Amino acid sequence: MSIEMTNRNISFFSIVVLCTLISACATSITREILLGQMQEGTAPLIVDVRSQGEFDQGHVPGALHISFYSAGSGLRETGFSKKDPVVLYCEHGPRTSIASFTLYLSGYDQVYALQGHMKGWREHEYPIEVLTH
Repeated sequence: MSIEMTNRNISFFSIVVLCTLISACATSITREILLGQMQEGTAPLIVDVRSQGEFDQGHVPGALHISFYSAGSGLRETGFSKKDPVVLYCEHGPRTSIASFTLYLSGYDQVYALQGHMKGWREHEYPIEVLTH
């Protein structure tokens, strides 16, 4: 029994440490700042890391869709520079954390997480682009 508890404690500790590291890999950018940059034509690359279906139903205008689990390879395929800023968002935050950690490990210098993610963007009635097929 004590070995099982020790393994659980180690696993919990590992999860806490990993979550702390992941959340430290991206700086937040507010909706207001990002929208202002979009309106000025100076916005960084914006990447939606949700599913294709979620993206199709509504996303930040001009956002590129790359699933969270392939953020590093997806950006590489576009030829995006590791030195340029990129803003990531998902619906609530966890997928953004995973994607930002992946990009951090891949050497991307300026990774930002959209504060409030898509949920906050939608709740504040910011512009949304919908794909129709």
